[in-house]
Amino acid sequence: MSDKYKIIISGEGGQGILSIAKITAKSAWNQGKKVTYVPYFSTEKRGGVSSAFVQISDEHIPFPKFMKSDLWVALSQRAIDRIYPFLKDDSVVIVNSHLVKDLSKIKKWKPYSFEFTELAKEKFDEPRTFNMIIMGAMLHFIPDVSPEGFAKSIEKTFADKYEKRPELRELNQKAFELGQELIENSK
Repeated sequence: MSDKYKIIISGEGGQGILSIAKITAKSAWNQGKKVTYVPYFSTEKRGGVSSAFVQISDEHIPFPKFMKSDLWVALSQRAIDRIYPFLKDDSVVIVNSHLVKDLSKIKKWKPYSFEFTELAKEKFDEPRTFNMIIMGAMLHFIPDVSPEGFAKSIEKTFADKYEKRPELRELNQKAFELGQELIENSK
């Protein structure tokens, strides 16, 4: 990775935006990368606007703020208007079409649009696994970050939950792999 790779994840509070960003940052950090992670959320916990900014690099990152992203994950319609200015011509855009219905403003980026929430319900009978599907999809575009690195970060993040519900480990792994497959099959 010769330059910084900049990621924005945005949506509504309660969707796991900050968790996705933190796991992504930890994954890169655990693989020897320099990382910044900057969460942003409104005062409401659920339903408020939530975004997180992640930078990954081989070099020191002197300033955590950036104005243009390489990868943007939008999980709600309101996120489109808020984060739209952070897109550059070659940004990759991933959208959860469950809550993002109007793609007209971002169609030039040819977003990867999937019903992540519905897929989680249908395939795994566990709606919250949609975050794992999203992270699997994101991995395809993040340079020098491996699936194994993500798996270690996910394992550490959810260790308490896995202890209480061991079946979640396999469920999350399958959801993560589904996300990877979605992107591979859409190319």
